[in-house]
Amino acid sequence: MKKNGSSIIAFALVIIVCSANSQSISPRLVGTNVWYFDPGAQVWDLTKQSGVQTIRIGGHAYDRKLPDNATLLDWVKKIQEVGAETVLQVSQYGTAEDAANLVRFFNIEKKGEVDPIKYWNIGNEPWLQAGRPNHDTVGQMVERYFKPFAAAMKAVDPTIKIYGPNFCDFLETPINDLFGGKNDITIKVPGKDYYYCDGLAFHRYPQGDGDPAIEGANDFYERIVKARNKIDQVNAQHNRTGDNALIWGIGEYNSKGGPEVHTWGNGQMFGAVLGWCMEYEAMFATSWSMFEHGGSRTGTDFSFIDGANMTPRASYRHMEFVAKYFTGNFVKGTTPDDDFIVYGAQDGDQLSVMIMNRGFGEPKNYSLYLRETDAGTGLNFVIDSKREDVYRDVIQERSTQVLIFNGKEVTKINYTNKDFENERPPVYSRATSNLR
Repeated sequence: MKKNGSSIIAFALVIIVCSANSQSISPRLVGTNVWYFDPGAQVWDLTKQSGVQTIRIGGHAYDRKLPDNATLLDWVKKIQEVGAETVLQVSQYGTAEDAANLVRFFNIEKKGEVDPIKYWNIGNEPWLQAGRPNHDTVGQMVERYFKPFAAAMKAVDPTIKIYGPNFCDFLETPINDLFGGKNDITIKVPGKDYYYCDGLAFHRYPQGDGDPAIEGANDFYERIVKARNKIDQVNAQHNRTGDNALIWGIGEYNSKGGPEVHTWGNGQMFGAVLGWCMEYEAMFATSWSMFEHGGSRTGTDFSFIDGANMTPRASYRHMEFVAKYFTGNFVKGTTPDDDFIVYGAQDGDQLSVMIMNRGFGEPKNYSLYLRETDAGTGLNFVIDSKREDVYRDVIQERSTQVLIFNGKEVTKINYTNKDFENERPPVYSRATSNLR
């Protein structure tokens, strides 16, 4: 994908990342959060239809007042019925024994009634909840509870994976202190073969007033690259490889509030975030959230379903596209125009490509080259796939197309801002005649 803005491009040039086209896409990548109160049967059903692969149980209110075990068990059952992986948060305000007891409850006492929970978080946005203290002190604050909690949890089940610290942003100084620094939580538990922390997780809600599709997406890109480079650095520092290698994910993400969440641009921001998460090999990106504040488009409505008619929003649709059609290995795309983002996924003989037009104006003719080539002038996109075809089509302003190539068959999904505004679903069609 081509990133928008010279500062973003300059930032990327000075960072060494994984080579293109070798990135395996996590089968748990596309996720969401279940809010503090059960959202109801219709929301659970729509969430299942979206194809989400991970659902996190956590958040600020949850951290302060943990639901009882019966409620949590009900939610975990529903998550597993959806077919998603659970990420379960333990409260930073409890005790190490409380955290260990929750692992024991799910992974030992209720084993057979539900599948054991592999992925866990400790705490939620500790810097923010502590009143925004000086960043130099935050690593020590988190280390103080994270290490004893993690040791107690893994004493119950050493196979679990624990993420943290779930800051409200990618806070560089505290993260540097906690990941390979003076308050290192990525080392082994003394006398054991396992580690305190297995993954870096952070949250982000861009606070700008511009179009989320561009301004919000650029905001995320910088943080995604930093997250990838941080875990690469710590893995090399501690020789963590294979199943012991640190991984990373986004525990919460969305626009800054209800009015911005219910926009077309927010949906395309989700599409960009998930594309970069594939490129930089995130384990999961769980949006906040399934449904809250009645889907009212105001205040803390961070839902991916609109409350007016219980209609999936643009954020939901872009998550659905990635969850259902982007599997296998990430394939990088290039474009000559910053209004566009293009990327793909190769899974055996199936190639899926997403094209997002974030610009305004008349419909544009384009050519999509499915193999790296000198495409010449014009609006030419290139995906370095296993194929050698060229696909030609037209794309409208503020729209997203997903193209699924299987042999000589092409399925086209077209979804536009007008569809979103009129609460219409994406349009599926055959576009085989466009392939040359």
